[in-house]
Amino acid sequence: KTCYDALFLGSTSSPHAKLTWKTWAPLSVKFFIWLALQDRCWTNERLARHGLPHSHACAFCDQAIESMQHLLIGCPFSRMVWHDVFPKLRLTSSIPLGHEPFFD
Repeated sequence: KTCYDALFLGSTSSPHAKLTWKTWAPLSVKFFIWLALQDRCWTNERLARHGLPHSHACAFCDQAIESMQHLLIGCPFSRMVWHDVFPKLRLTSSIPLGHEPFFD
């Protein structure tokens, strides 16, 4: 047990780990959520940071730079999807506003 615990010394834990990995969602969805939490999805914003060719605006709305925050809650297209999904899942919480951090 001591050796196993030593493997994790200095490692960081994600406050969203249980939400990410212990859900009923398919593995591909879990992996996407994990990548989004780590800001590892190849959005236009990330491509620009790495000096790679990219578009200058969101592919869905063409109104703002494509970032994870924008794609998940800021884009009018994604907000429309959230408005369709929440009632079907019988969720009563409100859809986050575009300026609020999505993962909070």
